Amino acid sequence: LGHANYQAIEDMARKGMTKGMPIDLSSIPPECQSCIFGKQTKSPVLKKREEGHKATRRLEKVWVDLSGPQDVRSRTGNYYIMNIVDDYTSKPWSIPLPSKDKAFEELQAWERAR
Repeated sequence: LGHANYQAIEDMARKGMTKGMPIDLSSIPPECQSCIFGKQTKSPVLKKREEGHKATRRLEKVWVDLSGPQDVRSRTGNYYIMNIVDDYTSKPWSIPLPSKDKAFEELQAWERAR
């Protein structure tokens, strides 16, 4: 559930608000590994594109990403999500999938519907 930051705890201890809590103000507490992991962020992927490779019309090129399995099944019984982005318009679509092996079939159905 978390805890207050060290400065807040130190201020409370100095003001006598931590009765019954053994707090040693003579040294800095060890780093909280949970806080360190919680504050980590993944570096963004650099998006380099060679000139001439950007799509010049709608649906000429699409990007597809499959994610899952999710920890919890959706209301419709799906564990995976297929995300599709049109390179030209940047329009996104998300298609729920019950299993990874349905991705190609659903991609073909999506293409036919366009």
